[in-house]
Order: sequence, then structure tokens, then C-alpha cells
Amino acid sequence: MNWVVAVDLGGTMIKGALVNERGETLAVQEQPTQTFKGRDYVLEERLLPFIEGLIETGSREGLRARSIGLAVASPLNPWEGILYNPPNFPGWGVFPLLSYLRERLSMEIHMDNDANLFALGEWLWGAGEEKSPLVGLTLGTGIGGGVVYDHGRLWHGAHGTGGELGHITIDMDGPPCNCGNKGCLEAMASATALVRWVEGYLREGRASTLSLGANAQDIALAAQQGDPLALEGFKWIGRNLGVGLASLANTFDPQLMVLGGGLSRAGMLLLSPALEEFRRRALPLQRDSIKVKLASLGKMGGVLGAAILAFSKEGNPGKEGGRL
Repeated sequence: MNWVVAVDLGGTMIKGALVNERGETLAVQEQPTQTFKGRDYVLEERLLPFIEGLIETGSREGLRARSIGLAVASPLNPWEGILYNPPNFPGWGVFPLLSYLRERLSMEIHMDNDANLFALGEWLWGAGEEKSPLVGLTLGTGIGGGVVYDHGRLWHGAHGTGGELGHITIDMDGPPCNCGNKGCLEAMASATALVRWVEGYLREGRASTLSLGANAQDIALAAQQGDPLALEGFKWIGRNLGVGLASLANTFDPQLMVLGGGLSRAGMLLLSPALEEFRRRALPLQRDSIKVKLASLGKMGGVLGAAILAFSKEGNPGKEGGRL
């Protein structure tokens, strides 16, 4: 059985595991990224030791990992491994991460955007059931996206940064987004958008069991307990998500759209208003034929997608090896 080292470098956590070509994992690990300590610290004291630790664990278990797959929470050029001003890594600027790692590690390394690899992981080993085209969205602090087409290819666009689905505009006069635009899907359907919306009404004096400082998980719990403001907040972001889903459905005509990320754990609180709005706005054929599902791989989606990426360069992930 062949194994690879698979790692998901996020703005909050670094996750990783040894993964074989059936999607089975060994030595699953995670640790805080600590981005506030700067780029050099994250790379030299967090990421490199984390990868080296997984390689050593494999050696102790008698497994020789063939290569490394890396998911990164950043706009990047996947062919050259260059990050472009990642919002989750302040101060990193334009940085050649792939070259940096190849100079320090003896194994072959392949990388891509974390949301792209989430979509790929769900496509092969998760809710996607190898159906394509597949559109994946990660709903968390922001919104990431990835498109899998032609039975396992990732859509990268001309410059490698295609698939930034969280930055489609759904309201030209909407709230500002971290990307500099206004009314992006990310600014109106993420966990951050939910918290901002609820806080705005709390400051206006709306009655609620919630108080200032509540996070998205607090709001979801309050909604489950019937809090009117929390329920209204989920209806607002859910409808916004539905607008985005309809636009993506009409653009890509996928077989399936898969929703993951922390906010997706709210389940039908989010999905019910999203599906209602999606059905109202999508073209009839897309409305009636496209399925919308919750992701099944949990926080391991990016890690498993990174493993598929590594295997694909060797020509053996699933049925469509070597085609990314």
C-alpha cells in the first residue's frame, strides 16, 4: 500500500496525517498555526517540524511516504507554489512557499488552495461520490470554493487562482469584504457575516438571549433553542447563501454542490433557507436536477484532498489518476 504525507496549513490550525491510496489515515495530528508570530516562525517552528514529524512517524511504522501533499489557505499559483498575499497569514506578501519547502525537505511536494482540495477530497472520498462537475464551498470565517470537473480535474483558471467562489458579488451595495469589494458571498453568508449581523441588532437593543461577543456557534445554539434574533440571522445568511448557490448552479451546471466548513454544522438552520432561495432563483433545469449536500469528511477534507493531489502526480488516485 502506498502512503503520502498530507497537510492542511490553515490560518488557525495545521492538520495532517499519513494517508494511503484508499483514503485511510494514520497518525492524524493538528496544532495551532500561531500566525501572529510571523511567517518565519510559522514555517520554521510549526510547519517544517510538523511535516518532519509525520515523515518520522511513518518511518517508525515501517511506512515510507512517497511524497507530500499540501493544502494552503491562500490564493496561490499551484504550478509554481507561489502564495499571493494570503489574508489568513498577515504580512506574508507574495511568497514562493513551494521553493522554500523543496529546499528543506528531501521529498517531492505538491500544493494547492485548501478549498480546492476540500472539494477534491469530498469528490473522491466524501459526499461527492465521484460526480462531476462538483462545486464545493467551505463556510467558515470566510467562504472558500473549488470546482472539480471532468472526473477529477480541478478548475484553476488562467493564473491558478480560479475558484474563489466566496468572492462572487451577490449585492453590489452590500457590506465590505476583506478582499476590498462589497457584497461578496463571503461578506454575506459566512460565520463572520452572521456574527456581524447579530451584533448590529444587539447594539440597536433587539431582545435576545445572546449578548455582544457571541460567536457563530453560540448563535446556532440560541437558534436551536428558539431565539428569534438568532433564527432571523440564520434565515438572512441562508438566503444569501441560496443566492450564491443559484448563481454558481447557473454558471457551472454541476451535478452536485457540497457544503462544508464549521458553519455547515448548523445543518438545516442554514440549509433550509438556502435551498428555498436557491430553488427560487436557479434556472428550472438546474433547480430540478442539481443536488446540494453537506460534506461528509469534516475537518479532514483538506487533508484528504492534499493526499489525492500527491497521489495524482504519481498517477494512482481512484479511477482518474494523474489528471489534475
